[in-house]
Amino acid sequence: MRDEALSSERAGTRKLQGWYDIVFKIVAISFSLFFLYTTFFGLISQESHVGLYFLGTFVLSFMLYKARKNSPEKRMSLLDTLFVLGITGVIVYYIVEFPTLADRIGGGTALRDALFGWFLIIMSLELARRTVGNVIPTIGILLLIYAYFGPYFPLGLGHSGFSLSRIAEYLFLTSDGILGMICNIFASYILIFVIFGSFMEVSGAGKVFVDLAYAITGRRTGGPGLASVITSSLFGTISGSSVANVVVDGVFTIPLMKRLGYPPHFAGAVEAATSTGGQYMPPVMGAAAFLLAEISGTPYIEVIKVAAIPACLYFASVAVMIYLEAVKRGLRGMPASELPKFKELRKEIHLLLPIPFLIVLLAFEFTPFIAAFYSICSAVVVSWFRKETRMGPKKIFDALIGGARASLSVGATVGVIGIVIGTTSLTGLANYFQQFVIFLSGGHLALLVLLIIIAGVFVGMGMPTTPSYVVLVILGVPALIRIGVSTLTAHLLVFWVAVASNVTPPVALSAWAAAAIAKSDPWKTGWAATKLASWIYLMPFLFVYTSILKVGWNFSFFLTVFDCIIALMAWGAAVEGYLFKETTLVERICLFVAALSLLHEGLLTDMIGVLLFAIIIIIQQVSLVRAKKLASHTDPKS
Repeated sequence: MRDEALSSERAGTRKLQGWYDIVFKIVAISFSLFFLYTTFFGLISQESHVGLYFLGTFVLSFMLYKARKNSPEKRMSLLDTLFVLGITGVIVYYIVEFPTLADRIGGGTALRDALFGWFLIIMSLELARRTVGNVIPTIGILLLIYAYFGPYFPLGLGHSGFSLSRIAEYLFLTSDGILGMICNIFASYILIFVIFGSFMEVSGAGKVFVDLAYAITGRRTGGPGLASVITSSLFGTISGSSVANVVVDGVFTIPLMKRLGYPPHFAGAVEAATSTGGQYMPPVMGAAAFLLAEISGTPYIEVIKVAAIPACLYFASVAVMIYLEAVKRGLRGMPASELPKFKELRKEIHLLLPIPFLIVLLAFEFTPFIAAFYSICSAVVVSWFRKETRMGPKKIFDALIGGARASLSVGATVGVIGIVIGTTSLTGLANYFQQFVIFLSGGHLALLVLLIIIAGVFVGMGMPTTPSYVVLVILGVPALIRIGVSTLTAHLLVFWVAVASNVTPPVALSAWAAAAIAKSDPWKTGWAATKLASWIYLMPFLFVYTSILKVGWNFSFFLTVFDCIIALMAWGAAVEGYLFKETTLVERICLFVAALSLLHEGLLTDMIGVLLFAIIIIIQQVSLVRAKKLASHTDPKS
C-alpha cells in the first residue's frame, strides 16, 4: 500500500523471492550494520563513507524497484544486474583512486572519469524515476541541458557553457556533486534516524501511539479525527515522512472515521493533514531538517528548539478544524467499550522511553547521529522490561532490514539532488534566481514570501520534501537573506513551504495516499486536506513578522504564542464557517480579520483581533439563546 500510494508514475516494487530475497535481506542488514558501526566507532574514510552509502542505496533500490510494470516481479532483471555491477565498479574506483582524483579536479579530465561521471548521472536519474516518478529526473535533465547549452539561453540566463567532460567531472568529483555534501548528510544523519524509526516501529511503539491517542480522545466529539492529530504528531517524532505516517496510521484511523460517519474524502483529508505535520514535529522532523541544519550551519538542537512551538501550533490548528467539522456534522466519539484502557497501556508505555531519551541526549549536546545510535540501543533495552515486548534477534534483523528499506525512498533521490546543487553551483544559476525573485517582489518581504509559497506549490508537484526543499533553497533562501531575513529563519520558511506540497493539489502525495486508503476522490481529499492544513500558509509570514522563532522566557514570545492560539481558533472557525453554529458571511469575514490581526505583532492589532473574536462569540451565543427560547415557545409540548 505504501509503495502504491507514493506515485502513480512509478512501475512499483518487486516481491522478491528465493535467493533474491535472501540476498536483499543480507545486503540490507549489512548496510544498516555498517553505518551503525561507523556512527559509533568513526569513519573508515570520508570517501568510503559516502561511496558505500551511495552503493548500498543503489544496489538495494535496483533490486527492489522495477524499471517498468512488466519487469520481473520476483527477481532482478538482467539489465538491473548490469547496472548494479556497473555502479559497484564505479564506486570501488572512486574509493581506491580518491586521493589522486581530488588532485586532478580542474585540470584535464581523464576519459574514464568523464565516462564514470556520466554513468552515475544516468543511474541517478533512472533510480529517481523509478522511486519518485518523473518530476525530479526531469528537473535534473533540464539543468544538465542548461549547463551544456548555456550560451543559447536568453533573458540574462546565459553563461559560457560547459563541456560534457567538465560537467561529468564536476558532478562526479567535487563536494557540490553527486558524492559530495548532500550524500554525506544522507549517510551521516538521515539513515541512522530512519533506522531508529524502524526499531521503534518494530518494538511496538507505533501501536502504543495509536492506543494512547484513542484512550485520550476517543470518547470526545470528533474523537477519531483528534486521535489522528495525536498519533501523527507522536509518530512524526520518529518517522519524518508524511506518506509513511499516512500509510501506517491511516489504516487504523481512516476506516474508523468512516464507520463513525465521516465522509470518505474528509476522513482521508484528516489523515493527510495530520500526517503532513509529522515532518514539522521534533526531534526527527524528516530528512530535509538535517539538510536544513547542515546547510544553514545551525546545530540540530537549535533547529529543534525553534521548530517545536510552530509544530504544536500547526497540530492545534488542524485539531480545531477537525473538532468544528465534527460538531457541525454531529459526529460523536467512540463507544467506551472499543477504547484502549489506560490500565493496559501502562504495560507497554515503556516502549516510548527512547523518544525522551533522544531529546535529553540532544539537549546535552550529543551529536544527532550519536544520540540516534544510543536511542536505537535504548529501544532494544526498554523492550526487555517485559517479556511480552522483548526484541529478540528476529525482530532486530527485521528492524535493520526495515530501516534500510525505508531509507530508499529518500536515499534514491540523493544523486539527482547532487545534480541539482552541482549544476546550479557550476552555472551560477542560484545568483540569477536571487536577483530575479527580488526583482519580482520589488524588494517587499511579504510579496517575496508569497512568491516562495507559490513556487513551492509548483516545485513540490509530485516531489518528496527533501528535493523540494533543496530546490526552494536555491530559489528563495539567498533572496530572503539578502533582504535581511536571518539564515535559520529563511531555511525554516522554505522547509515549511516544501512540506506543504504533500497536501496541495494537483499532486499531493499524502492526500493521494490517504485517498487510496479511504477509497475517496483524490481531488476532493486533496482540497479538503489543504483546507485543514491551511495554517501552513500563514506560518511563513509569522516566521518573518513575529517573535515565534525567538524562543525564550520573555513577555514578547509568550504574547506571540498566546496571540497565535487565539488566532488559530478564529482562523479555524472562519475556514470551517462554523463556531457555535453556522456563521454568516459577515461573521466569517470578521473571524478572518480577527485571525490576521492577531498574527500581526502590535498592541492595536492584538486588541482589534481579540475584540472582533469576542464580539462574534457573543453574537453567536446570544443567537443560540434566542433560538432556544423561540423553539421552547413554539413547541406545542412546552
